[in-house]
Amino acid sequence: MAVPIDLDRDTASVVLVLYGTGIRGLSATEAVEVTIGGEPAEIEYAGEQGQWPGLDQVNVLIPRSLQARGEVEVGLTVHGERANPCESRF
Repeated sequence: MAVPIDLDRDTASVVLVLYGTGIRGLSATEAVEVTIGGEPAEIEYAGEQGQWPGLDQVNVLIPRSLQARGEVEVGLTVHGERANPCESRF
């Protein structure tokens, strides 16, 4: 059962961490795009995960405007290639 993420705090940022491959070595973080519920999300980091060889990581700030939206699709695009979408609940 999915549990909603609490976005109601005014002071804390909520970060979604995505893992994948083929993200490290990008010339710029602009090559990575993330949408959550159809809204563009700010990317804080995109690159090597650091602990596991071959694993990459993307840290994304979750927009507060998603509070109480329910399940939404999370989309990740790297160099124009879209990853398989997943869902989160807010």
